[in-house]
Amino acid sequence: MFFNKPFPYLTSLRNHFLIAFILSFVIVFILIFLQPFGSNNFNNPYKNLYFIGYGVISFLTYLIIFLLSKWYHSHFRVWKWGEELIFSFFYISFAIIIAFIYTEIIINKQPERLNLNWFLDWFKLMFLGFGIIVSVIAILLRNYYGSKVIENKKELNISSQETRILIQGSLKKENFLIDANSIVYVKSEDNYVYLYFIEDEILKEKMLRNTLTNISLQLPQLMRSHRSYLINPNFIISIKGNAQNAKLQLKAIEKPIPISKTYFASLKTLIN
Repeated sequence: MFFNKPFPYLTSLRNHFLIAFILSFVIVFILIFLQPFGSNNFNNPYKNLYFIGYGVISFLTYLIIFLLSKWYHSHFRVWKWGEELIFSFFYISFAIIIAFIYTEIIINKQPERLNLNWFLDWFKLMFLGFGIIVSVIAILLRNYYGSKVIENKKELNISSQETRILIQGSLKKENFLIDANSIVYVKSEDNYVYLYFIEDEILKEKMLRNTLTNISLQLPQLMRSHRSYLINPNFIISIKGNAQNAKLQLKAIEKPIPISKTYFASLKTLIN
């Protein structure tokens, strides 16, 4: 069924800010330049300012409903066309409810008209004449940006596969396939090396039986900072201290990496 087909859910708050702004702009544009529902008969020196208020209502309502949908998505890990249509309905409905209160209290200054019968007539008029258009635009925008993010992730995955390398341990069948660009640093300890790398935005660790020298031959893009450490220069944030007691701060880790006097000058030059 159509409702069970997956919808490209978008988690980026920045993109949703953009979508909310576009929808608000569309609403204000229609109200000011097309003046539907007899709004052309509304004479008030602050008329356009009042109309901008509807855009603000749409903007804030969209973001609130998005945060609720984000909780749903993170909890159930599913978002289909059925959920998308329900999201759209709630967004439009709550925006109309708030707009109704705003109209009668702020614009018309007739709070006595806040009754169910008048609201239902107002809701039907706004939903059929205005809400459906905004709802369709919202779905199209969310589908566009969601599909765009998915395509970008596919491209990143392809790029990641191209930079993957098979790290070989000294023991038979002790191999580890990894994206070389994700490695933050490598530490040697006794007869083992510990690879620290980023996966799914989390710092992870992999232990192999090998020497740091052998690992450096397999990963020539890493640099020595110490006799026990190899670091990825792309993760360098800063160097603190002098040649006698220098420390290297890397992205994704809190504990600084020691720098021996032998490698201080080359790393300092790289930073500069």
